[in-house]
Amino acid sequence: MRTPWRRTWVCPHCFRSISRARIAYVCPSGAACADDRHLASADPRAGAAVCGTCGRTTTRLRCTACAGRLPEGYLRTPGKLVALAGPVGSGKSTYVGVLVHELLHRLGAELDAALLPCDDDTMADYREQYEQHLYDGQRTVPKTAEHDAGRPLVYRLSRTRRGRLGRAREHVLTLVFLDTAGEHFASRARMETQLRYLLAADAVVVLVDPQDLPGAPVEAGAGVPGRSGEVLARVLGHLGGGGKVTVPVAVALTKADLLWPHLPDSSPLHRTRRPGPVFDADDRAAVHAELRALLRRWQEQQLDARLQRFCADHQLFALSTLGTAPARDGGLGLGGVVRPHRVEDPLMWLLHRFGALDRARG
Repeated sequence: MRTPWRRTWVCPHCFRSISRARIAYVCPSGAACADDRHLASADPRAGAAVCGTCGRTTTRLRCTACAGRLPEGYLRTPGKLVALAGPVGSGKSTYVGVLVHELLHRLGAELDAALLPCDDDTMADYREQYEQHLYDGQRTVPKTAEHDAGRPLVYRLSRTRRGRLGRAREHVLTLVFLDTAGEHFASRARMETQLRYLLAADAVVVLVDPQDLPGAPVEAGAGVPGRSGEVLARVLGHLGGGGKVTVPVAVALTKADLLWPHLPDSSPLHRTRRPGPVFDADDRAAVHAELRALLRRWQEQQLDARLQRFCADHQLFALSTLGTAPARDGGLGLGGVVRPHRVEDPLMWLLHRFGALDRARG
């Protein structure tokens, strides 16, 4: 049975709601045919159009509101849009760089899932802003202010799962990584983009730096204590509008390697994930409960209380993107090798939450 066409979609670049009239084909020949009227008037439901200028057939579509290219198959299966938020210094850039690399080189094969960039800009931006620093230069990603963060990275993560009757069904997540500092915005237009980004999301991953939590047994960060809690409150306020947030919210403590020396060997935060394309619900429950207990021990009840009060569906995570703290000059520890610990956990939970990942048995 064919999936019925939607009336509106959310552009994964500008996060505006767009109708069929705001979607146009793009000629594969490039800018020389950008103003072709035949492509602008062609019906995107047809699946392809012929450029009246050069005669080439194209399947490429763009949002006319921002000129951003829409992923292949997006109109038929837009998927669940997952957004990322967190304060300055929480490790968003490093998290993006490592998570994408893991999906491309390890986790994708383990889950039998395909990760595809939306366009050439996403490929080039990831290479320039993340991969060349972490994996070629063996250094941390420069602070967001040092590179252009105005253009989001857009990926499509698809996985086929067979149901009980043997029917195959494709599940898609649209991963959109946009710098969302939370405390301040460069301009009114930028602020509006940030808010649309959060409001358009079907799920949100919020990163929290344990160095921002005054009660955590780690060295204080360079910013203002409590900023992660403030950003979380602001995100929940935008999403819920004063009421309950209905989309899944994953709150992940980054830099978990700073906590390890202060935790007993039996702590679930030391464990690695069970390998394989399954969701381990027992492990997830143990990690969530451990983090709630730690927040209470650190006198951080307000953070937990906000989640309990304003989120209908949330989970706590702890991860380490690098495996150890970098040197002061930005060089990576552990011999310059990135050794992430459970960076995929929020994604695994969301894949299970959206029906794309089976629960582990036993």
